[in-house]
Amino acid sequence: MSTVLSLKPSYYEALKRLTLELAGIHLGDDHAFLVETRLGALARQEGYNSLNQMVDDLFGQGQTRLAIKVVSSLLERDTHFNPDPTGMKALEHYVLPTLYRQGSKGPIRILSFACSSGQEPYSVAIMMQRFLQANPNLSVKILGVDYPSPALSRAKAGQYTHFEVQRGLPIKDLITYFDRVGEDWVIKPELRAQVEFKEFHLLSKLDSLGQFDVVLFRNSLAHYSSPARIRVIRSLSSIVKHEGFLMFGSQESLPQSVYAFDVIPEHPHILQKHAEVIEPVPEIELPKPPPKEYVPGAST
Repeated sequence: MSTVLSLKPSYYEALKRLTLELAGIHLGDDHAFLVETRLGALARQEGYNSLNQMVDDLFGQGQTRLAIKVVSSLLERDTHFNPDPTGMKALEHYVLPTLYRQGSKGPIRILSFACSSGQEPYSVAIMMQRFLQANPNLSVKILGVDYPSPALSRAKAGQYTHFEVQRGLPIKDLITYFDRVGEDWVIKPELRAQVEFKEFHLLSKLDSLGQFDVVLFRNSLAHYSSPARIRVIRSLSSIVKHEGFLMFGSQESLPQSVYAFDVIPEHPHILQKHAEVIEPVPEIELPKPPPKEYVPGAST
C-alpha cells in the first residue's frame, strides 16, 4: 500500500485536524488509503494535475470552498436501504401511531440528519406509503440534510446501482417504487416528490430548517468528538416539536440525559419531547373607581 500513497505524512495530520474543526468528526488513524482514493477523485474533478497539487492549494491558499468539498468527500458514509430494521419497525408501529393519536396537525415532518446518499429518507418514504394507505387523511414531508457532496447529489437524483438496491431493499419494494434505467435503478417520480434534500453544515444552527415531528439521527454519534456530539444533540433537540420524537440507532449508547425529553422504556433508542406547558395567565383585578360624592341638586 505504501507504493500507492503519495501525500506527505504531515498532510494526513492536517486533514484530520481540518475534518475535526469543520465537522467535529475524528477521521481516525487508519484512513490514509481512503484519503488518497477519495481526494484523488476530487482532485481530478476540480481540474488539478495531482492530489498533492490540490492539497498544496488547500493549505497554501486557505480556500473555504475547497476545504468544504475536501471534508465532505472524506466523510461520505456507506449507507444502505432500511438501515437499522429495529428502528424502522419502531418508527412504523410506535412513533407514527402515537403521532396519529396525538392528532398532529398538518403534514408529519420527518428529518433524516446526515442522510448521505439518501437511502434512509427514501426507505422512510416507502414505509410511509403503507401507513398512509391505512390513514389517508394524513400527509408527510421528508427532508434529508448533509454536507454538500457527490453522495448528496446522488440522493437528489434518486439513482442507485443494482448492488446498492440489493442491500436492504425487498424485491417487492424495488419493483413497486423504482424504474430500471440502463444498469441502474431510479426512484419513481411520485415517491421522489415526497423527499427533499438540502445541503447543510451539520454543526451550524438548525433553526432555519423548521420544526419536525420526527428527527432521525442514527448510527452517527460515535463519529463525533464529545463537544461536537453535545452541540449536535442540543441543536436537534431544539427543532423537535413538543411531543415529537428524536430517534437514535437501536444499538447506540444514548446520552445520559437530554433536557425536555423522556426515554421510551420499550424503545430505549427513542426520546419523546415533553408536551408544551402553557402557564395560566393570572387574572388581574382592576381597582374599583372611588364612589362619587353626592352633591344635592347636581345632575347625575
